[in-house]
Amino acid sequence: MRSQKRTFRMLAMVLSLAGIFMLLNIGSGFAQEKSAARKSSPTSDLYLAEPTPLTPVQCGQCHSSLYNDLKKDGGRHQFECQKCHKNFHAYSPVKNNWDQLMPKCRDCHLLPHGEKITECNACHNNPHAATKIPMSPKLVSSCAACHSGPFDQLQKFPSKHTKLTCDNCHKVHAFVPSCNACHKPHYEGQEFKGCASECHPVHQPLQIKFAKDANARTCNACHDKVYVKWSKSPSKHGKVNCVSCHTKHGYIPECSMCHVGPHSKQLHERFPKCLTCHQDPHDPPVKQK
Repeated sequence: MRSQKRTFRMLAMVLSLAGIFMLLNIGSGFAQEKSAARKSSPTSDLYLAEPTPLTPVQCGQCHSSLYNDLKKDGGRHQFECQKCHKNFHAYSPVKNNWDQLMPKCRDCHLLPHGEKITECNACHNNPHAATKIPMSPKLVSSCAACHSGPFDQLQKFPSKHTKLTCDNCHKVHAFVPSCNACHKPHYEGQEFKGCASECHPVHQPLQIKFAKDANARTCNACHDKVYVKWSKSPSKHGKVNCVSCHTKHGYIPECSMCHVGPHSKQLHERFPKCLTCHQDPHDPPVKQK
């Protein structure tokens, strides 16, 4: 009887050990399956590689307006975003840390306009559009700090332009308007791109200076009778542009500037004034064939 009990005890012990061993194997297998499942998870592959810095185009996928500003008017600010922005997505309304996160102009620029102009954003209100500078009151009052030449011309040679502020013509910084924004052409079809270079320096418009190739049709606007006579003249003068003789507005040249002693000494002494014979410099008489 005792031997039978001992046998049952040993059998129970063996079965218990076998059960524990089986449970351990099952647990180990489940853990291995779970680990394998974790490794093969489709989301885990997204975080295997080390991240690389974003390109401006990638930044522009979210910050499209800033990207387009840089693309169109960025100027020398067209470089990697990380050169200015060191921390990303770190703004907290609770901390109110906007000023701490945003880069400062002084990080790269010292005082490019001197000690008198130190508030960068008073003129450059959009650092992503560095070349597009609106004519703010601060900028208008500071034009002479950089553009002293035009300012001095306006003061030295008063005209109607002197009474205007810079932003009347220059709507944004560096914008050069066409003269026809305010002025009518001297003749139909006149291209205003040449008005400043041909005759009127814009900051001293009454100091008329002719270019060598100034169009004679411009003179016709005021000197119409002379222009008609000159343009129909069969003489050699009819082939000479107005500014070849009238190098300055209102200037009447001497004939001797071009014609040096064309006749004998005796004839010049008898008729010292050329127009005694040649009558009209714009239509001098010529020999009839």
